[in-house]
Amino acid sequence: MKAMIDTGANRTFISLQALSTSHNRQFINKKQKSASLADGHTSISILGTLDLHIVIDDMSISIKVYVVKDLCAECILGMHFISKYKVIINADARVVSICDNEKRIILEFDVNQEEIRYPARTIRYTYMPPKRTVSIPVNVGISSAKVLFRPSYQLERRSPMILLNNIANVNQQKSHISIYNPTSYYYTVPKGLILGTTTVPTLSFSKCTSIDHQLVNDNINKLTRHITDST
Repeated sequence: MKAMIDTGANRTFISLQALSTSHNRQFINKKQKSASLADGHTSISILGTLDLHIVIDDMSISIKVYVVKDLCAECILGMHFISKYKVIINADARVVSICDNEKRIILEFDVNQEEIRYPARTIRYTYMPPKRTVSIPVNVGISSAKVLFRPSYQLERRSPMILLNNIANVNQQKSHISIYNPTSYYYTVPKGLILGTTTVPTLSFSKCTSIDHQLVNDNINKLTRHITDST
């Protein structure tokens, strides 16, 4: 399972697809609720909660998670997880450390070559005048993000319309894609047509072998004892 650390999320969320069949029957609370996302407008339905046990490297941890139908990642680790396990993120060194019962592990993260893709689907019928560029409203299955848009290869082959790779801003699952009509006649873009895909890069984590973990733990313990003695 791939997890994303999100300092903007108060709680930890997991998608229903990421759970095994056995977990699906172990909801602590099956009553459906809703949660607001960071944009303050978009809400997602919570199917239930459960205690999730996660193994990271050689550390076994547990956290209460909220189960939702769809997420931009399989699991989002929010501030509750960050605080409970004293997570330290070093963006410059691309290192994340996690602590449990005075044991701290250090992980490095690399850019994942795989991408999460969401189709950009037209919201309504749009009439395009000849020799004009029109901004087409589309629906994208994420709340708010800046994503890379790639035109549909099949659409480019069967349509005279010109679409280009572009950066799209998604807000409340909606965005706009510019299309140019090079012909001398009107063209109709139907509702529900997939113009292309939007992609969001993700991060994956692995154990950092270049760091002396024993030395780091010793330094942390010395610092902790020094603070305790001072107080």
